[in-house]
Amino acid sequence: MKSFLPILAMVCTVVVTLTMVVMCAAMGANSSPAGIRALQLWMAGFGMLGGAGVVVGIFLMRAGQHNWAAGAAVLPTVIMAVVAIVALLK
Repeated sequence: MKSFLPILAMVCTVVVTLTMVVMCAAMGANSSPAGIRALQLWMAGFGMLGGAGVVVGIFLMRAGQHNWAAGAAVLPTVIMAVVAIVALLK
């Protein structure tokens, strides 16, 4: 039962990461080549951020630090949510 919250946080991070990557891919439909390159960098950054959050969460779960694992796994979700809010306001 202790590992339920970190696993839920990791699933949430994976879903938000995929959502942000798809959102970036959708923004590139009518972009210039320079804009597409920038979006590819953003997609790579979101993918690495989400992957790092899940990997650190798994590492901390294996170490027995379930609360820290949940925090580390949900941190990329918070960062991506802030980026999405800023992107939608502009």
